[in-house]
Amino acid sequence: MSTPFDKPTKESRLAAKGIKWHRDEEDIIPLWLADQDYPLCPEVKQALIEAAQDEYTVYAFGGDIRELMAAKIKSDNGIEVPPEQIMLTQGVIPGMWLSAMHACNPGDEIIVTDPMYYPFHMLVEKVGARPVRWKLSLTEGYEFDPERLKKSISPKTKLIYVCNPHNPTGRVMTKEELKVIADIAVDKGIYVYVDELWEDILNDGRNHISLASLSPEIADLTITGWGFSKTWSVPGLQAGYLAATDEVIFENLTKIGGGILRGTNNFSLAIAEPILRGDCRYWVNDMNRYLGEVRDLVEKRLTGMADVTIPELEGTYLMFPKFNYGIGSEKLYEFFKEEARVTLNAGNRFGREGEGHMRILTATSKGIMNEALDRIEKSIHKLEKLAKR
Repeated sequence: MSTPFDKPTKESRLAAKGIKWHRDEEDIIPLWLADQDYPLCPEVKQALIEAAQDEYTVYAFGGDIRELMAAKIKSDNGIEVPPEQIMLTQGVIPGMWLSAMHACNPGDEIIVTDPMYYPFHMLVEKVGARPVRWKLSLTEGYEFDPERLKKSISPKTKLIYVCNPHNPTGRVMTKEELKVIADIAVDKGIYVYVDELWEDILNDGRNHISLASLSPEIADLTITGWGFSKTWSVPGLQAGYLAATDEVIFENLTKIGGGILRGTNNFSLAIAEPILRGDCRYWVNDMNRYLGEVRDLVEKRLTGMADVTIPELEGTYLMFPKFNYGIGSEKLYEFFKEEARVTLNAGNRFGREGEGHMRILTATSKGIMNEALDRIEKSIHKLEKLAKR
């Protein structure tokens, strides 16, 4: 059966604008950036067209959209928050910064998992805090070990960063894992920022659970961020939002961002309406089915051609295999770029535990992915020789 997710080709992607396919030479297949190759959902595209036709480029309030966001947060995330305690943001990264500015003074500590989406690590340094790494181990299936978290806590711990579903490991956190964080945070009075950008990209029937939904106590210590970029292929719109159930926290976030953060743009508001109403749910369901097929394709082919360990991809479309050749991620990046003409994301960018890994975008067509895998397969014998030097 024909599906829009199978239509992208190298030629069609090169004909479109954007960093991913135009940063490097035209013969390279880019699988390094978390930017889908899929077309826009028709309802999302139509909303953008109508916004342009209506010349919706004036200053806007976004009040109606916050009403829809509050309804979605209540129904989908199990968190009750008033619309006036929802902030429109440029993606989820502003929430990382705001939460750290709210929680920390210079010298305080922030818990970050290792590996973790690298802006989390960068923002710890930006606010003058000290990162304390909560190790996630590939050999343990990237389980969020509670004892390691407990040992990481000190009197200086003011904030715990959580990314769920997790980038780059692809884990979807269980209720039990989230409850451990909640119990510790409530017991010690530690704030939590949760990045839930990938909440819709779930594999094998898994469910997403929001940390702040577990109890009123943890909700009042938690700032949660969401966005539209990864599910709806609109990263260029910088469309995000955050919420905090505690009124004092939200007021402080607003003060911190005042005069610096300008919310999001009107085109983001336009697409938010059909998405939040649920008009496009069919698109997510169809995409997740296709992503599951691409994931299975990559796992089968990669394990058949190379000595790799591939963690189970439970959520997101970012695979994080370890290439067991004793070669660092930066050298692996250069190898695949030069020998296979495929660019992957170097795993060490996400922390020490990412060394030897490469992050692979799987949100592309089977045709593009098969060609990339063909190229990698042809180059693997050279990688084996390089490892023996």
